[in-house]
Amino acid sequence: MDLKSEAYQQNYQQFRSLNQIMWQIPVLAMTLTGGLWFGVSRIPENTWLVTALLLTAVVGNGALFAVLFRFRHVMDCYLAWLRQAAPDGFVDASANSTTDSRLERFCNRDKTVRNLFSFMLCWSALCSLALLGAFWYEQTFQQDPMTKNLDAIEFYDQHAAALADSYEAVSFEDAYPFLISTLPTKSLRIIDIGSGSGRDAAWFASKGHSVIAVEPSSSMRALAKAIHENGGIEWIDGQLPELSHPLLSGAKFDIALMSAVWMHIPPEERAPCLARLYELLSDEGAAFVTLRIGPSDKGRSMYSVDATEFEQSAQKAGFSVNSEGEFADILGRPNVRWLAYRLSKGP
Repeated sequence: MDLKSEAYQQNYQQFRSLNQIMWQIPVLAMTLTGGLWFGVSRIPENTWLVTALLLTAVVGNGALFAVLFRFRHVMDCYLAWLRQAAPDGFVDASANSTTDSRLERFCNRDKTVRNLFSFMLCWSALCSLALLGAFWYEQTFQQDPMTKNLDAIEFYDQHAAALADSYEAVSFEDAYPFLISTLPTKSLRIIDIGSGSGRDAAWFASKGHSVIAVEPSSSMRALAKAIHENGGIEWIDGQLPELSHPLLSGAKFDIALMSAVWMHIPPEERAPCLARLYELLSDEGAAFVTLRIGPSDKGRSMYSVDATEFEQSAQKAGFSVNSEGEFADILGRPNVRWLAYRLSKGP
């Protein structure tokens, strides 16, 4: 056995394997960074998860930068050995251009590919670090709830597309299991207050009910109309406590749905809101209200919600209050839960 030839073949194969792996590092970096940035764009309200994802991007790109340099160093060692073992057959790709073109000289420079990869890894890490710094600066210095938080309507206008995607991913049946079995088969007049992406209004309309969908966010309303083009829905601009649209003047509804709205109503306006809700219902009508229990989402106006206070306020407004149960957050937020109520006129 020719040990020198065997060693040459072994080192040559090792060099090829390292070279193949090195070319995968940019792909890994792009996949890692892109996936983490996409995750951050989808959950901007979860401060610690955003921080963890951006730090992972910084550390991940830094680690890949170090791995790239280590791989190239080991490959240099193999190249040096291969050059010494077989100088006649060794291909020297060192810089040897005498051209005046700066671009060509740059491309022929030793380790150009490694340096370009390294630059991109450093750039990605710095961008992630800058995003993390900007995120925490905004959280620390621009989250005064009295002056800096976006009004709820502004928030929904600015994030309409992302919010609509998350709402439409959940079916009406999964969102309101308590409501499905209570609906009569006859056609009903229904008002959906804070209709968002129109998912709920469209479901009611598909069952033959007449629906008025009230949504103060113009962006959400436009998206809802585009997503749900079926008939049977009147889309109107309005918000509690006034709800003064001409279509609502003297109108009476069999069902009023008010889901994920109560936390946006300032405490001083909640009693007038319940009074207006009572006015909108027919004598046999009922309102279905869901309460968000959990910490507020930063960046939009939210107010604390207390179930006992809500029940007492609803009773003062003339409603009979019936609990429909407690439910986990369908969007998967572990610190958020929902309480559902049926508010009926009379005893």
